[in-house]
Formats: sequence, structure tokens, C-alpha cells
Amino acid sequence: MGTLHSITRAPGAWRAFEAIHIAEAAERVRGVVRRTRLEPIESGDERVELRAKLENRQETGAFKARGAWNQIAQLGEEQRRAGVVCASSGNHGKALAWAAARAGVRATIVMPANAYPNKVQACRDEGAQVVLMPTREEADLEVERRVREGSVLVHPYDAARTLEGAGTVGLEIAQDWPEVDAVVIPVGGGGLLAGSALALRRELGERVRIYGAEPEGAATLTRGLERGAPVVLGSITSKVQGLTPLYSGQINIDIARATLDGVFALPDETILAAQKRLVAAGETVEPAGAAACAVVFARLLPLASGSTRVAAVVSGGNADPAQLAALRAELARDGARS
Repeated sequence: MGTLHSITRAPGAWRAFEAIHIAEAAERVRGVVRRTRLEPIESGDERVELRAKLENRQETGAFKARGAWNQIAQLGEEQRRAGVVCASSGNHGKALAWAAARAGVRATIVMPANAYPNKVQACRDEGAQVVLMPTREEADLEVERRVREGSVLVHPYDAARTLEGAGTVGLEIAQDWPEVDAVVIPVGGGGLLAGSALALRRELGERVRIYGAEPEGAATLTRGLERGAPVVLGSITSKVQGLTPLYSGQINIDIARATLDGVFALPDETILAAQKRLVAAGETVEPAGAAACAVVFARLLPLASGSTRVAAVVSGGNADPAQLAALRAELARDGARS
């Protein structure tokens, strides 16, 4: 079902990260990205009032548009002429391609060969050059080579400007539902989690509980928190693309240690069950986007007495079309049998 790795943190430790400017990023993305809805959703637990932050309805279909635009909007003229590059399995690449096209900047997206074909095509559709490499490791090396040759790296998670943009998700949750008791956020490289957790602490203080949700087969943040530094995984067994980078960034680990109450490590089947439930409710959600709701649906969240108000971030909706079609067919068969 899943395991909670609790974190003991010093109260107020999050105040040390004054150099992370999420409020300024919010002004930068205003009118460019959508302020997505915080939608009531059936939790399946009478003790939990659940609202989903629907970033699957965001520009480019994922929260990544926020960080990509915050990066592109701050490029200097020389950087704009040089063009931008990143390694991505899909959502960040699509977002960077979209942001770069909007700003008239050349973008190169280096992707592993096993990336969903629809995500590869989405980057091309936005006008980016797509370079396919056999593995994610080789994609990262190709990006390093292009950066040495002059391209500007826009990292998907291990960069202050990326997590500042992603952190506007948490800022909006705090502004739209200040009474929230707990927030659950998916974890890949940790940019969404770190930025949003820092924004939540700044707005709501110590009262709110904040948790990450990551696949147990790609537990990069959990391992990084244990060591206090990035741990490059020797192997990744999770199939939940979007939450399976090789490591979590140092800045994200540092912020997570200062802001989080814990991280849930989830088996793929728990995440996929949550995706099925969200699709049944009418949402278009990729497996990675369902990880936070999976914690609630599986009744893993520690609850105080009485009703608990929980926000869960649905981080993306760019599912593989074949996987989504098969899931909808399964739901139709389930409905026919009931």
C-alpha cells in the first residue's frame, strides 16, 4: 500500500531560504499560465474533505509550464540567442518547448528513447528540436555536451528559478484554501514539492502538514533525505514516468528537510489505482499525476480526530494514449458488469 518516512525538522527552518522568490515568480506567470481550480473530490473516507489542485488542466497539461515560463522570462539577450536545452521524459520538455516558442527562443529537448510517443510529438508540435537518446543517463550527458557548446540549460527541477515557478502551485493552494490541514504533493526530482512546500510554510506557517508522494521504485527524495545530498539511483523499477528521474536536486532536498512532515513511498499499483479512480471521476490524468491522491485514497495519511481538510496536487494529465484508452475500456467493462 505504501510507507511513510517521517521527517523531524526544526520549526522555522524554512525561513532560511530567503533567496527563493516564489511571490515574484507568481507575478511573472500571471496571465501566462492558468490559475487552476482546487476542486472538491470524493475521498472515500468520511474523515477527509479532499480537494484536488488540477494541474492536469494547466497549459501544456502539467504544472511544468510554471517553472518553464519563470525560466524563459528571465533570459538575457545573449542567452535568448544561444537557445535553451533540457533533458526530459516529457512534461518539462513540452513545457519548455511551449514557453520558448511563446518567447521566440530556440529549444532543444533531449529525451530517452522510452519516452511516451505522444510526449515526444508534443515537443515537436511546439517547434522544438527533439533529440532521442537510448537512456535517460545518455540524455543527461548529451545535454551537458550541448551546454558546453553554449546552449542554456533549463533544468526540470534542480534549479531555483524552476522551483520558484513550480512553487506557485503551493502559493495558490494557500491563498485559495487557507484553512487546509494537510497538503500532499507528488515527487519526481522535487522541484514541485520544494517550491510548493516553501510557499505553504511562508503563507500558513507550521500549522499545515505537508507530505511528498513518490514511487517506491524511484525513491530519489527519500534516499536524498537520508544522506542529505543527491543519490543517483543505480536502477529504477517504477514505471510511473514523470516521477522517475535519476536523483533529486540538492536545493530540493535542503528545502524538503526544512519544510516536510514526511514522504510516502508508494508501489506503482497504488498510484495506478488512484489514476483509475480519477479517470472514472472524469479527469484526464497520467499515472504521475495521481500519486498525491493515491495517498488519500489508500488511507495512508495520518489523521487527527474530526474532519481533516486535505489538498492533493494532480500534477499532470499527459497520459500515454494507449494506456489511457485501455484504462477507460476497463472502466467501461466494470460499469457494464455492475
